[in-house]
Amino acid sequence: MEEAVEGRERFRGLQSARRWIDRLTFWGGMIWPQMNGEERIMVTFLVSGLFLIQLLISGQEAPAQSPAPVVQQADQPESAITSPITLIGKEAPELILSDLSGKSFDLSSLSDQIVVMEWTLPECRFNRRIYAQHKMIPMMRRWGKQGVRWVSVNSAFFAHPAKVQPWIDKYKIHNPYLFDPSGHCAEAFGVKNSPTYLVLDRGKIVYHGALDDDVWGSKADRKQYLDQAIGQVVEGVPVANPLTRTYGMEIRTRRTEDLRRAALKKMREEALEREANPATPPAEVESSEEEGRE
Repeated sequence: MEEAVEGRERFRGLQSARRWIDRLTFWGGMIWPQMNGEERIMVTFLVSGLFLIQLLISGQEAPAQSPAPVVQQADQPESAITSPITLIGKEAPELILSDLSGKSFDLSSLSDQIVVMEWTLPECRFNRRIYAQHKMIPMMRRWGKQGVRWVSVNSAFFAHPAKVQPWIDKYKIHNPYLFDPSGHCAEAFGVKNSPTYLVLDRGKIVYHGALDDDVWGSKADRKQYLDQAIGQVVEGVPVANPLTRTYGMEIRTRRTEDLRRAALKKMREEALEREANPATPPAEVESSEEEGRE
């Protein structure tokens, strides 16, 4: 029993260390160009320290060329998310989803127009901050007057119209708000985070990325990636920066949730197995060794 508890605690500590490493690596990569020498050294030491803590908690040495195993369903590929770079300039994948009222919406019905696709979750604090700072609704209305259509997509496995309706009412959103409970559309469009934006020009993807470069919403002078991309498409010129790095909350699609639950189930089974078949206590091992020497 004690070994099972110890195993679970070790797993929790390991997961916590990994999460902090992922966070520091992500945010460090976002602001690395703006850092000075001392700040870069500090971030490097932090990541290295957390990595050492992870190794100590796991009680194992890092494998030489052996990546960590990934639990997955047998009928699913290792990674179903399309790489965004392969989508630029290509026809948009098929998208037929249900809206708030349950009516079917087909993206191909807008294939002759300029469309902005917004992957957004009301639960995402980055998304809430963007809307609270009035960065989105004015942009929707301004470009809407020039014929640009806006489509919002929610690919979280737990999304439900009743949970989203207060958000729609609060910001008076009139564009289609679609639900992708399976997460297949997010995977087909190369979307992992909320918020993520795509611009389609007559059915072709010409922009994939973030709203801007202002991760925390505190920059006085920020690069307006999405706004610039829409403007260039409206003007009929190529998008200068068609692919930018997104920031935000990871979308828990059906696939990612199934993988997470499968991993937790496996950990529980391993803990129960260790509990049912405990290793020989150290005291007994020492006693047997002494008897053997006699």
